[in-house]
Amino acid sequence: MKTLKPRTSSRPSAQEALRIASVQAPSLPPTRIEPEDRPTTLNLRLRSSTVLALTVQAKAEGLTQKQLVCRALAASGIAVAPADLEDRTPRRRF
Repeated sequence: MKTLKPRTSSRPSAQEALRIASVQAPSLPPTRIEPEDRPTTLNLRLRSSTVLALTVQAKAEGLTQKQLVCRALAASGIAVAPADLEDRTPRRRF
């Protein structure tokens, strides 16, 4: 079994890193990176009658189930990303 090589130098603390950065580039403000708003999964356990009602309503409105749920969330005042209101169902190629 291979063993990992030990680190040759230790990492600076947060305060030390800020001090080094201020010495190297004193005129630049600290940078804050905004986290990416990436897709993630939400699983819900619902009764089959609720899922059937959701399916029927979505089909009647020409929407996906996700679109119907996201529109209802937006209507109740929850901030919903515009991409979550779109139909992003992959289309088949023929």
